Amino acid sequence: MNAGAYKEKIVIQKNTGNDVDADGFPTGEWIKYYANKAYVNQLSGTERWNAAQVEADTTVRFQLRWHKKLDSVKAKYYRILCKGKTYVITFVDNVQFKNEVVKIDALEVSS
Repeated sequence: MNAGAYKEKIVIQKNTGNDVDADGFPTGEWIKYYANKAYVNQLSGTERWNAAQVEADTTVRFQLRWHKKLDSVKAKYYRILCKGKTYVITFVDNVQFKNEVVKIDALEVSS
């Protein structure tokens, strides 16, 4: 992918806690872990009815150039901020383990 495609500023945050709440979410503070530019692409969007309201699920793929800090990123204790939205990470892929490109799939969190 050409360098110009990596144009969206993202911040990956890490949760400082080791405990989780009753729903399985980390209870610690979120701190900046890594920031860079990424190629961002919406993979899918679905809607479902829940208690008489429509809820949307949006899956987004963030593609970044590999950096050694990205090897530590795991779904549960990391999240992504981009364009004023928060995304929970669902999958991290160091493509073919070549340390060139990392793809991160994430779900948008409703505010």
